[in-house]
Order: sequence, then structure tokens, then C-alpha cells
Amino acid sequence: MKILRTRRAKNESNRLAKECIVTALIELMKVRDYHRISITDITRKAGVSRMAYYRNYTSKEDILNKYMEDVGIAIHEKLENIATEDDMYGYFLALFEQLGAHMDIGITAYRANLGELILHNITKNMKLSFPPDEKDAESRHRYLFLAGAFYNVFIEWLKAGCTESCEEMAHVCAILACEGCRPERGANTHE
Repeated sequence: MKILRTRRAKNESNRLAKECIVTALIELMKVRDYHRISITDITRKAGVSRMAYYRNYTSKEDILNKYMEDVGIAIHEKLENIATEDDMYGYFLALFEQLGAHMDIGITAYRANLGELILHNITKNMKLSFPPDEKDAESRHRYLFLAGAFYNVFIEWLKAGCTESCEEMAHVCAILACEGCRPERGANTHE
């Protein structure tokens, strides 16, 4: 029984250290150039030892990637319970609501030129939501198309200060995902 309590205490301590490290990095990124933030800066701000840092992470990118993976997994689990592939509006609404709750890390990471890390994690989760049939070219590329399109729409939404509601954004994305992107009426098309 004592060993179990000790293990739980270590796990809780490790979880708290990770949370403090993530929070410290995000807070530092708000006031300092990402590339000028050192491991020492992070551990001091987090109030943890370098040993605790290296027990959990290998680099600053690793901190953000693992955090985004954790957020992505949590969002994907919620999406499985909320929306189906047949309900693209519900899917995108849940996605905007969940990602909107983490908007400071999204915009902070984007401003630190880490957009590719965000896109990578969105793509991984789109693949979970829309598992491709590897034998079908359209199926293999569908989640990639959706991930790239969603990434760009999401980043622009963040950069604009999330002025549109999650409902408005979900409506736009659902229409584009279901009906495709057609030229505006009167737009010059190649015929």
C-alpha cells in the first residue's frame, strides 16, 4: 500500500512539474522571442529543477509538441462523443470550441514561427477523425486537405482575435468541407 501511495505521489509530482514547465514556456513566449528562451529561463519560471525538465522533455519544441499532442488527444476524444463524419457542422463546432479554449498557445506558437508544429498536430488528429482507406487516393488525401484548410482558417481566426463565433466558423468550414471551394459568382474562371 505504501509503494502505491509513493508511486501516486511521484506521478502527481511529475504531472505538476510538466504543467509548470508548459505554463512557464507559454508565459515566457508572450514576452520574449521564442528562440531567446533558454532551458534555465523555463526551469526558473516553472520553479523546477533541470533534472525535472530533462526527465520530461528534450527541448522547447518537445514541450510544445507533447502539450499539443495531449490537447489533440483530449479534443479527439470529445469529438468522438460529439460529432460524426456525417455531421461536419458538429465536428467543426466542437473543434473550434475546444481549440478556442487553447487559443493563447496557438497564437503564441504561431507567432514564434512554429506553425508547422501546429499543422503537424492538426493533421495527426484529422487522420484519426477521418481514417483513410490507403488503397483509395481520394481517401488518402482527404484528411490532408481538411487539415491544411482547417489550419489556415484556424490561424486566421486566431490572428483576427476570434471575432467570429465558433458557430459562424463551424458553419463556414462545414460548407467548404461538404460542398468544396467553388469560385465566387462573377469571378474570373478558366474555361
